[in-house]
Amino acid sequence: MASQQDTQERDAKAQLLAEELEKEGLDAGYWLPKMMQILGIKSREALQHLEYTDYIRLVCEVRHQWEKKALQKLLNMRDKVPSINVERIFHAEQPLRTSAKITHLEGLIKTLQQMKEHINAFTDALGSSASAVHEGKKKATLTPNLAISALLQSVLERIQKEVELLVLLIAASTGYQVESSTFQHLLGHPEIQYMAKEMEEAHEEYMNLKEQDADRAEASLLLTGLTVTPESQELSPEQKRERLVFMEDHMKGSWFTQIKNLLQKHREGTDSEMLERDLHSLISGSLDDKWDEERMQKILRDLEDTFATNEPPSQAKSKANGSESKANEATANPKFLQLLKRVGLESHYPRKMGMGDFHTINKTSLQDSQPSQDTELPGYFLQRLLTVDYQVRYLTRWDESNPGLASVPENAEQEDEPSDSFENFLDDLKEAAPACANRDGHVHPMDLQMAIFHCADDFLRQTLATKLAFCQLALPLLVPNPCTSHIEFLLYALSQIQRSWKEVEKSGKQAGTKSYNNKLIFQAQTPIVSFFRIGSSASSSKSQLLNALLSRRKHDTFFHRHCRGSTRERLLMEGVVEIAWYCPRGSPDDTFECCVAFCNLHGDARDHGAQLQFLQEISAVNVALVSDLEHLDSRGKELLQGLWQSQSPLICLLMDKEKVAAGRHSRTITIGIKNRNEAELMEQLTKTIGNLLEGSDPRFSLDACVDKARQHGFIVDADQQACVTAKAKAKELVNLLKKEKLSEIKSQLLPLQGKLWNQWCKKDKELTRLQEKGDKSIEHHRSQIEYEKKALRRKQLEQAFPLNPLMKSFLGFLHAQAADTKKYFLQWMKVLMDELSCGHLGELRRDYHKLWSEIQAGKKSQENTRVNAELQNQLDSVSEELRDSSIGLEHLLREVGQIYEALELMNSKTESFVKLPEIAAELMVLGYPVELMDGDASYLPLRWVGAIFDSLIERLGDKRVFVLSVLGIQSTGKSTLLNAMFGLQFNVSAGRCTRGAFMQLIPVGKELQQDLGFDFVLVVDTEGLRAIEVANKQSLSHDNELATFVIGVGNMTVINVFGENPSEMQDVLQIAVQAFLRMKKVNLSPSCLFVHQNVGEATAKEQNMEGQRRLQEKLDEMTVVAAQQEYCDISSFSDVIGFDVKTHIQYFAHLWEGNPPMAPPNPTYSQNVQQLKSKILQAAKKQSQRSILRLSSLKDRIGDLWNALLNENFVFSFKNSLEIAAYRKLESAFSQWTWRLRSHILDVQMRLDNKIRNGDLQNVPREELEGLVKETSDAIEKEVEKYFREDKDCEILVQWKSSTELKLKELKETLLHETKKKCETLIELQKEQKKLDAKKLEYEDELLRRSRELAVTLKGKSLSERELRDHFVSVMNQWIAEVSRASCPPERVDIDTEIEDVLLEHFKEPGFHERIRSFPKGRRFSFDKKKHVMKKKHFGITTRKISEADVINLKDITDKIIARVIANIDKKEQEQCDYSPNFIHEILNEVQEGVNSVHSDAKCSFNREYSIDLSLYLCKMAAERFKVMHEAFQKANDPGEYLSSKREDFFQCFQISCQGATSITNFAVFLCNKIEPALRRAVYERTSKDIAEDMQGKFPDFQGNRANLEVSILRYLAEQENFEYFKQYLEFPKEFFQKYLETRVESYCLDGSRRLEKFLDSSLNLLYRNILSAVALSTQIVKDRKDREDKVSLWLDEFCRELTEVISLPRSDLKGLEHQEVTDIEFLSSAMAEALAALRDRLMKEFAVADMSSFSRQPHTILAEQFSGCWEQCPFCGAVCTNTMQGHDGDHQRVFHRPRAFVGAKWRKTDHLVIDICSSLVASDGFFKVADSKWIPYKTYHDAGTRFSTWKILPDSSMQAYWKWFVSHFRTQLEALYNGKFQGKGEIPVAWRRITKKEALSELDRR
Repeated sequence: MASQQDTQERDAKAQLLAEELEKEGLDAGYWLPKMMQILGIKSREALQHLEYTDYIRLVCEVRHQWEKKALQKLLNMRDKVPSINVERIFHAEQPLRTSAKITHLEGLIKTLQQMKEHINAFTDALGSSASAVHEGKKKATLTPNLAISALLQSVLERIQKEVELLVLLIAASTGYQVESSTFQHLLGHPEIQYMAKEMEEAHEEYMNLKEQDADRAEASLLLTGLTVTPESQELSPEQKRERLVFMEDHMKGSWFTQIKNLLQKHREGTDSEMLERDLHSLISGSLDDKWDEERMQKILRDLEDTFATNEPPSQAKSKANGSESKANEATANPKFLQLLKRVGLESHYPRKMGMGDFHTINKTSLQDSQPSQDTELPGYFLQRLLTVDYQVRYLTRWDESNPGLASVPENAEQEDEPSDSFENFLDDLKEAAPACANRDGHVHPMDLQMAIFHCADDFLRQTLATKLAFCQLALPLLVPNPCTSHIEFLLYALSQIQRSWKEVEKSGKQAGTKSYNNKLIFQAQTPIVSFFRIGSSASSSKSQLLNALLSRRKHDTFFHRHCRGSTRERLLMEGVVEIAWYCPRGSPDDTFECCVAFCNLHGDARDHGAQLQFLQEISAVNVALVSDLEHLDSRGKELLQGLWQSQSPLICLLMDKEKVAAGRHSRTITIGIKNRNEAELMEQLTKTIGNLLEGSDPRFSLDACVDKARQHGFIVDADQQACVTAKAKAKELVNLLKKEKLSEIKSQLLPLQGKLWNQWCKKDKELTRLQEKGDKSIEHHRSQIEYEKKALRRKQLEQAFPLNPLMKSFLGFLHAQAADTKKYFLQWMKVLMDELSCGHLGELRRDYHKLWSEIQAGKKSQENTRVNAELQNQLDSVSEELRDSSIGLEHLLREVGQIYEALELMNSKTESFVKLPEIAAELMVLGYPVELMDGDASYLPLRWVGAIFDSLIERLGDKRVFVLSVLGIQSTGKSTLLNAMFGLQFNVSAGRCTRGAFMQLIPVGKELQQDLGFDFVLVVDTEGLRAIEVANKQSLSHDNELATFVIGVGNMTVINVFGENPSEMQDVLQIAVQAFLRMKKVNLSPSCLFVHQNVGEATAKEQNMEGQRRLQEKLDEMTVVAAQQEYCDISSFSDVIGFDVKTHIQYFAHLWEGNPPMAPPNPTYSQNVQQLKSKILQAAKKQSQRSILRLSSLKDRIGDLWNALLNENFVFSFKNSLEIAAYRKLESAFSQWTWRLRSHILDVQMRLDNKIRNGDLQNVPREELEGLVKETSDAIEKEVEKYFREDKDCEILVQWKSSTELKLKELKETLLHETKKKCETLIELQKEQKKLDAKKLEYEDELLRRSRELAVTLKGKSLSERELRDHFVSVMNQWIAEVSRASCPPERVDIDTEIEDVLLEHFKEPGFHERIRSFPKGRRFSFDKKKHVMKKKHFGITTRKISEADVINLKDITDKIIARVIANIDKKEQEQCDYSPNFIHEILNEVQEGVNSVHSDAKCSFNREYSIDLSLYLCKMAAERFKVMHEAFQKANDPGEYLSSKREDFFQCFQISCQGATSITNFAVFLCNKIEPALRRAVYERTSKDIAEDMQGKFPDFQGNRANLEVSILRYLAEQENFEYFKQYLEFPKEFFQKYLETRVESYCLDGSRRLEKFLDSSLNLLYRNILSAVALSTQIVKDRKDREDKVSLWLDEFCRELTEVISLPRSDLKGLEHQEVTDIEFLSSAMAEALAALRDRLMKEFAVADMSSFSRQPHTILAEQFSGCWEQCPFCGAVCTNTMQGHDGDHQRVFHRPRAFVGAKWRKTDHLVIDICSSLVASDGFFKVADSKWIPYKTYHDAGTRFSTWKILPDSSMQAYWKWFVSHFRTQLEALYNGKFQGKGEIPVAWRRITKKEALSELDRR
């Protein structure tokens, strides 16, 4: 029953389940059994508990795609995709083992590999049924399905969209359906293998690219999605579009910018191939070029539009000003003009004196003296004011006769006279003062000041006002024009003055607290107290009263009648209103509790109604000084009434009253001041003014007073059109800034100098710390960094362009406007930007210091570290906001610099582009500081700075510059000192300290330029060392770099030390000493001055001496420490630089005379400034001209220093471009000198050779040789001396003077020695020949005697030539037969046997005799590594493997041995000498020398078998040539043969003898035939030298040094593009060098222009003229010798003597002619001329078809000797040293190093060639081994032994494009040559493959 009931229930549940299936459209008949069988479920309720894994099992059974969705709905799979445990799916009996949880792609790939093996197991098993295989596939499909789902869930949680997309794309290409998360069919082996392979490869490429650039990585992902598909399938365009839509939906717009741009570009297009091509280009990097080209066009158009913006240039003068100048002319004030003339300012009026007059260094800068003439007063005034000396107010002409100084009578004669009577004394008192005592004897100091003001332009006025304010002196506010009635209100002039003060709050919540103010004073709203005088006053001075109010020390803020230099008569102060401010310091003894402005109207107020009325309107309190009240006129009463009725309180000071009754009006206070105690009066007046100010509301800023000034008709200086235009533009730009939050201005409006710039700097620095990353080489790392740098620059451009309104307006305005308008604009920008940031910066700085103090206190008390950490985070946050909120003009210019650098990298040289640095250069010329080093990034934008210098050179010329830099702890007054010394504009306010380094140009007066030796001073101001803002941020390293840079760039460094703080002093000294030590090590010699500020004035001399001693000790101590760090042995600072503790330390007094803000500067400080300035200029005057650089050289020096600083080892990395340039120039000069010497000695040698061959020279004494070259040698020596003395780089060159002179001397000695040796060899040959010729001469004489006898018998007979010849032949044959019978047969030498004997004796090998005999004839020598090479032992261990580089080296040595032997044999053949057994010994010696030349630390060397084989080959080869030589020699010296060879010559002599007097023509023809071979030889010899000389003079390649020639060779190789040439160059550099020279000579001479023919004809004509001259001279001598009968013999003697140095024509060769009967010498002369002309014509025809093979000495060999130089090869890459001088001083160097693959270098245990270049390696963290020694860092390669230590390989951050192009272009040939592959670490970077030949060649041009 129960069983039935159970069955019914089961059936009911099954029915319900079937209904559920049917509801979803599923066939219950099919699916119900499946669900029960697979999942074991039997009820509808069980469906709710099924998991995603259950669904996956069912999916394998689907028959139609729609069933998947139905199953998903049935099982509610929407939310059931968990992280899946694969193990759980299969039971133990299943043979699948996968990792427990798939979370990374590697796990999925591993699972796929397992599934592949699983399927293989099923399919490979014998007897596997189809169902079993099917079952296996189901499981192999299910497992990846689950693994993919698990992985997707994992990456979803980690938000790894790219990995998710990659998996989905590849899985989908094999049938995976994303919607259902299942495969649509069962997977087999191919599908699983395909997925595993594609996922692994695609993921690896994606990750590799991601390390380099995210854009390229995403491009790879996108391209994979568009193209991935099994091999058998192809994707249709529709499918690709679907995939693209899917990928875009998946990424939901999160693509990187470049991918977005690419997709946007192709969005409308239907051609997916175009998108794929662009993606390929982007991945390879070539799309950047397309991007660059398109974007650059837009960018440049934007830039052009910016500079074409119609910013109307403003007029420098306003209309009012124009009318004013006309009025000046109309109503010129004679007294005023006379004053101007008196002080020498007439040429400067009106307003013609500018900032140049203030800044220019002139003679007064060199001395601290007094003016002796009135015309000197303005210069001294400006100089004293420059140094902030407030005593400038008392400046008058210094006069010995000044009556103001009592003097002792000098009349010595009156000493013995009785004294005058008292009556006489009284009479003297009553007499009038002498004329010389007239008070008008000197210019009133205020007249001088105002005269300068009237002559100054607005910018100088502003500077003067700023300096006067710094000196706490009153400033002119209202200034009447001395030539018109106009009154000027000076607003602009006062707009730069900044004052700070503290006020105590009296009410509200902040009562009792002090508020700090730091403002531009013209913007500060303050109460104004105005002082007037009504009537004349002889007793009281209101200026003096004001001074007492403003200063307790009674500092003369306002000049008054009792000041030194005052006179009763003053011209320019009447009606002038001066202003000064009282600034409280928040102290109880403050005179006033708030900032108060005091105005002082000079003169009687009754005469200056306009000024008085204006002051009444703006004043909070009026103070009237009234004299003689009882007799006051109506004007005075009316004026006083107006003041009384005014709304402003009035204080009436009565000068003729002692006491005054209390007034009835509370707003009018009357005070009697006659005979009052000054202290009491001041107390009363102070209290009165203070009380009145409390009850008075009006506060005005000067800015707010402008409208009132205009209403009164005053001229406002700020109303000039240029100023108005500039201010409006400045406001416009600052309003743009105000739209952004202060701390976000830079990021939003100046984005280039933020994050991207910092990233670029970081990447740039990485180039000096290259590393091997994984399986990537150093060059890959380098290429990657270069790519990333370029990408960052590209992103900068994307952010910068189109230019935002701020930068567009800023650049456009600076470009379009006139210089004055720019100055106004920059000043207003500074004012408005300071106003924008000053307040907030002050708050941030206070917050910063508060937090800093709390942290320091916490560290001391060791409080909760967590609290301290929070405070530190807050501090970092404030520090960052402080940096971001600091905004000034320098940031705008920095942005311009970044725009330039980004554009420059994109190679966009356009007119608009060049205008950017021109703007900065113009600002420098106008006197503005320009940023040298970015203070925020602590980086130097080298290209931008270089461009500025280039623009300066274009604008000013390449001027000489003295560089003065300043170094010191932060906030120690460095910038203040520079401002006081040179009037510079560096930031000195507390609001923003100097960051980084700024440079400013100061012109030197023309009268001083010659004296000082330079045209400008460039001052470099730096940020303070140990700045709090950069604390804990590698500040020590930063400070060291900064110090090294500024000390290196400066000719002199002022090291500023403040106070007596020992720790601060130690900090700055340690940093400075290390920097100076580095300079010494790189051969730079800057000087220094120590400025010790804030030292008490009354410090005793002994105390100063003690301080000097302590400083010297401290410097020496720091030197020892620094020397240890720099690895050198120095113990004294004076060993580092020329330092004298007594003269190189300047002690400075306190800056202030009292307590700021009301304290004036200390006059002693000003004197110290002047003394320091004078000392600096005097020291600069004494500096060597070597250290005074021109702007171009300074640019190079800055680059050298910065590039060296980027490297970890400054000294090792420093490249002194100036020295290199000077040395290269010296090499070029050396080349010219050596050529002159060589050319002259070649001439001498040719002359001597001819004399020897002619038998006229039997000995060549050394003294005679030296005499022949002395004149040329002495001339060269003088030139060398002059060069080293007068060249502009003479002080750099002096270090090479002695070695250069020595090299020239050695060359002279060598050339003379070689010449002497050649002459001696030739003489010996001639002697040997003479012995052989002695017998020949006997035979010749006998033959001549017989022929003459025969001729006598035939004389007079008319015989034909045939008959004569028959007679002669009969006699000659008879004589030859006799000679042949009489002479011994020549001895024949068995050369083969002799060679055998020598070889047997040399090698002594058993069985060697047979080996010699069996050596095949004609066999070539083949170098065999296995047979000929012997491995060496190092440390007892034999080298395991011989590298390809070693084999190449051994082959090279072999080829050189063979070449030298062949050359030696060639030489012997040319000399036509006989064979000698010594020749064999020479060959064996050459082989031995070659074997010995293998370097001692090489891994292998030649073995004995090599020596034997090579010696056998060379001896056998030489034997054949020696046989031919011997045969030729024997034949030449056989008497019979010899006589037969001369048959024709003897016949001609016989013929001439027979013909008698009619034979002169034949005589001439015969003689010319003798001359012909000698003349031909002489022509070729001379032409060879002439061609070499001509090419050396015309071709730049041959005019300079070896480095230039090397560049020409590389250019030639690239242009030819022939790998065989490259191969020869790499393997045999010296031989290729000669081959190149030969090619150049041939192309020059045989280029179709008949140049060779012209050279030959030129030499021929010269020699022809010499021979004609010899004919004429010989004829003349014979004619004059009447006594001689043997005229022909005498003629021949003289003829040969004249030609003895011209051609080789031995007199002995003409014996056959000397007995001829020639009587008509004149006829002989004409016959010779005719015959010589025919000879010349004949030779000219021959030369017309001549080629280079005719030269015995080739022109290229002469050039090769001239440019031989050094041939040492780089131990890393094999590149040859390019020094012009053999045995040169210093290290070997090379500009273009190359990949190490060129010496066959491969990565260990691979055949992968090394592509790393040594100039990159030495900047890397890599290591290398020499043989089997220890690993050595490339950075210390000098430690690897002599081969390495003699080379200087500098890090090179340039592109080094040439060899990279070569490797990419000839990859296949190089792989074959070096038997390796450019794979793995040796893979050629993509960037290399993109380099074009044009780029490679352009890099050669730049070097």
